[in-house]
Amino acid sequence: MTRTPVDVDKGVRLWAWLLALVVHALFIGVLVFGVSWQRHPEPAPMVAELWADIPKPATTDKITPAVPVPPETPAPPPPPKPEPAPVTPTPPEPAPKIAPRVKSHEAEIALKEKKEKEAQEAKRQEIQRQRDKMLLDQLRQERLEALKEQRQDQKLRVDAEIRRRQAEQVAQNAQAAQAAAVDRYKLAIINKIRANTEVPEGVANGLALEVDVTILPDGGVLEPVRVIKSSGDSRYDQAVIRGILRSQPLPLPADVALRRLFRLTHLQIHHEN
Repeated sequence: MTRTPVDVDKGVRLWAWLLALVVHALFIGVLVFGVSWQRHPEPAPMVAELWADIPKPATTDKITPAVPVPPETPAPPPPPKPEPAPVTPTPPEPAPKIAPRVKSHEAEIALKEKKEKEAQEAKRQEIQRQRDKMLLDQLRQERLEALKEQRQDQKLRVDAEIRRRQAEQVAQNAQAAQAAAVDRYKLAIINKIRANTEVPEGVANGLALEVDVTILPDGGVLEPVRVIKSSGDSRYDQAVIRGILRSQPLPLPADVALRRLFRLTHLQIHHEN
């Protein structure tokens, strides 16, 4: 049977499709072998069949027309396995960031220390205020006590001054009284002496004789009578001395203390008619 150009063309297409299938299969095999070779350190030996020439279909004079068989649909080739990505060293996971926490902790510590310092400072100031108050109270108390003591001292001084003045007044009064008593008894002695003095005629009035007389406790006179200042008229002087001796015992106070004052008595006797 004579083959028509259509049949020849179909046959060529069939062989071309088969050849393409073989080439794809070889390509897939190369891919699989390459992947396997990358996975294994020692790749298995690859065997490849080389075709020197594509065989041509045999030509015969008579070609029995064959019933065209529909070509089997080849199974879709498996998807090529992706090549594994080169293994890169995995960087170490970064340590968890704790800086904010550390900063927060440091801030808390700083705040705590600040509060403690403020509390300590407040406590110190309170203690200082208490000490100042105690010191102020102590100073006030000391001032009050000093003022009290000063007032007491002043009162004591005033009282002492009052007592001193009173004593002086008493002493002055006593002296005055004593002097008055002495003067009174002196006047009594002088009056008694004048009464016992016989003044000679011709003695002028106004003459005065001053003598010191030692008087014994019983009123007696211890001779001689000492003339301190003469009257200027010896007659009058001798008359007065005789009058003193005639006046024994001289009048003396009963008080022994006063009587002692008359141990040495200074007398001034005036002549008056």
